Parts: sequence; structure tokens; C-alpha cells
Amino acid sequence: MSGEESAKRTEAYAREHLANERTHLAYVRTAIALLSFGITLNRFSLYFLEAAPGAAQVGSRSMLREVVGLGAGMVLLGMALMAWAAVRYLRAYSDIERGAYRPDRTAILIFTAAIFLIGAASVAWLFTS
Repeated sequence: MSGEESAKRTEAYAREHLANERTHLAYVRTAIALLSFGITLNRFSLYFLEAAPGAAQVGSRSMLREVVGLGAGMVLLGMALMAWAAVRYLRAYSDIERGAYRPDRTAILIFTAAIFLIGAASVAWLFTS
């Protein structure tokens, strides 16, 4: 193998690992956003429940209790995404090292569906409250 071919292969190898790191950071940012938004939903709904106990109607109070659970669910999903991102990064790293990388479509579809459902529940709560 010539020096030029070796340099090209080294550059491609580095690009693959850097792309893996960027992907991992994107998952981490998404997990942080889920955690933050879930905590915000949870805290604000608890604040509204405690702020004016006599002023809130029974129907809206039960909706606020449901949002507390939605916020907790988003926090749990964010934590799961953070753990999955670490596992995915390590798996992709070893696959790149072996030259046998294959994308994991099932996990992507599961997390996409979970985030979509929580987002849809948030939108439903926003427009019904």
C-alpha cells in the first residue's frame, strides 16, 4: 500500500470516528432537552396545583396532575436516551474499529415513536387546558 492510500484510509477512519462522536453529542443534546422540558413541565404543573387550590376547577386540576406524570415520563425517556446513546456510541466505535458498522434501525424507530407520543400528549394538553 502506498503512502497516499494509507493517508486516505487514515483520514476516512478519523472521519468515521468524528462522525460517531458528533452523533453521540446530538443524542446527548436531545436527552438534555427532554430532561429539561420534562422537569419544567413537572415543576410548573405542581406550581399551578399548589398556587391557587380554590381557584382551579376540578377538571383542570386533574389535567395538571396528568402533566406531572407526563413531565416525569419525559425525564425518564431522557435518561433512557442518554444511556442508550452511550451504548450506541461504544457499539459504533467497536464496529468502526472492526470495519463492520451497521446502523441500528429498531432502536431509532422506538425512540422516535416514544418522543413523538410524548410530544403529541404535550400538544394535546396544551390545546385542551
